[in-house]
Amino acid sequence: MSQKKVNEYKEYKKNRGKILKREKRMRRLEYLLIAAVCAVLVGWFGWSIYSNAKSSADAKEKQAAETVTSIDMSAYADYVSGLQTSFSAS
Repeated sequence: MSQKKVNEYKEYKKNRGKILKREKRMRRLEYLLIAAVCAVLVGWFGWSIYSNAKSSADAKEKQAAETVTSIDMSAYADYVSGLQTSFSAS
């Protein structure tokens, strides 16, 4: 080994505790950030589904309230009057 590599290895051994703590801290921070992003995405998907379902239900209620319940009975009345005239003619 060259002297440069030996000196680097000695420095690493001397500061190994600090280096490992820093790496562990960075790993924990990465996991925390990943968990936070996942939680935000799950919350966003849930909220989107909830609001979509709510607006759909509101639209159905509004459509049901606006539905006209009158029935055009003119065809039935014509049929019945036609029956009455055919029975009275015979």
